[in-house]
Order: sequence, then C-alpha cells, then structure tokens
Amino acid sequence: MQLKENLSSMKGTQLHGMGEHDTQALKDSSMTDYLLDNAWQQQRQRLAGLEAWFDPGTVRHLEDLGVRERWHCLEVGGGGGSIAEWLYQRVGLQGHVLATDLDTRFLEALAAPNLEVHRHNLLTDEFPEGAFDLAHARFVIEHLADRMTALQHMVRALKPGGWLLIEDTDSASWVSAQEADSEATALFNKWTQAYVRLCRMNGADANAGRRLYREFQTLGLLDIGAQGRVFMVQGGSANAEVWYLTAQQVRDRMIEAELLTAKEMDDVLALLVHPQFVWMEGMVMATWGRKPAGSW
Repeated sequence: MQLKENLSSMKGTQLHGMGEHDTQALKDSSMTDYLLDNAWQQQRQRLAGLEAWFDPGTVRHLEDLGVRERWHCLEVGGGGGSIAEWLYQRVGLQGHVLATDLDTRFLEALAAPNLEVHRHNLLTDEFPEGAFDLAHARFVIEHLADRMTALQHMVRALKPGGWLLIEDTDSASWVSAQEADSEATALFNKWTQAYVRLCRMNGADANAGRRLYREFQTLGLLDIGAQGRVFMVQGGSANAEVWYLTAQQVRDRMIEAELLTAKEMDDVLALLVHPQFVWMEGMVMATWGRKPAGSW
C-alpha cells in the first residue's frame, strides 16, 4: 500500500499511548525557555534514544583524541549521563570527570568515586581554570544564543594542550527521501522549516554544525578537525522515535507560535511512525581542537 494512501489512516497513531497526563506535561514543558527541558515526563526516554543513536560516534571521537587513564574530563550538558559514565570508566580511579547540566536529575543517578555532578549554567557560571584534559558537549552549544561565550568558558577550563570536542547538528541534510512532489515530502518540509524557525525564536541554531570550525579558529585552537555523520531514518524505527518524542515535546509551542496547526502536528506525528516514510537526518558535526600551551 502506498504511503499517500496510508497517511490518513495513520493520523492519531502514537507511540506509548499519550494520555491526558502526558498532554499536561507537554503544556508544562512549554513554559520553560529551553525547548527540550529535562523536566518533561518523557525526556528520559527521549535521551535514551539519543544515547543509543549517537553514543557510538561520540565514543569513536573520544577514543581518537586519546582519552585514557588519569585524564580529567569535563562533560557539559550531560543529559542522561551515558557519556559521563563512559568517561569515568575510561579514566579510571586516578582520573576525574565533572558532569554538568542545567537540570542534573538524570546525572544524579550515576555513582562513582571519580565522578562529580554539578548543576551549572554554561553562560553564567565558571569552571575551574586550566583543570581538564578534555571538555566535551553534544547538542548543547547549538541551543545557546551566545555561543562564543560558552565555548570560551570551556576552553578556559582546559589545561594547555587539552582538547575541546563539540558536537552540534546541522539541518542542511535534513530532507525527505520520498518523491519531491509527494504529499509526504511537502508535509515533512513544512515540519522541518517550522522546527528550524522555532529553534531560532528560542535562541537556538539548527545550522550550528557548520559554524564550529570557524569558531574554533577564532578561539585560537590548534590541530582543528571536523567530521560529519548523516543517517537515513525509517518511520517507526527506534531512531524515528527520538524525533517522534521531540515533536511531542515541542507540539504546543509550534501551535502557539502559529508555525503549524494542531492538525498539521498530528499529521507530522503520523508521518514519523509510518514505516514507508524515509528521510535523511540532519548532519551531526563533530569538531575538535587543542588549546595552545601558554594560552588563556
């Protein structure tokens, strides 16, 4: 059966049965400034999906940078804590990991003698200066309007010769794989454009990945490198569920901002679970650079 014929029958299809309590949680989450707040009821589930999807690539970059025993590492915006956990296991008991977030409820579930968890605002709170061999953040800097201040705080926290690794998304590759003139592609394009606009309205940059290399140059870092990774996603898959939950989380804000109607949001949710719908995901751009000896 063709996707176009199935779309109408999929409207209202949901993962994990969203009820009245979930709807209220969505409304409550829309009252915060951050689009993807940890206080949302289904946020841990969403974070688990992100970890399963993106941790392998992150770990590969960390291994390539040489993270090893005795290192002191800074994990900013630690979220569900999977990378913080990998780091404290990697550096051993003679190493140390500081994991931070605006909301540390999930990080606090971790327990290790070489792990420290702090509630921290990257734009306003300082780190110990010159204390870390590595500073890492994934899907954090893209949400901040004052990106350079955030990056400067992380660089200042590095030891001379320490590595900064930032992973941000870029919507350049976020496109439907269906026929260009199909109903599904038109709906998906409207959704992605609305999401990019909503990000911009909230100080986030959906094209942040492409900016990192130049920002690292401005920071005076050495040995800068960058690599993007792109995935194909099938509706109804585990990776598609991450976007399904994201769309649920921002649904009310989309409607309130008049970027999409309630019906259009329902249609988007139906599209994301449809196994015949396939799209190319936005790029995840990893960029790394080393702090010069004797620098700030």
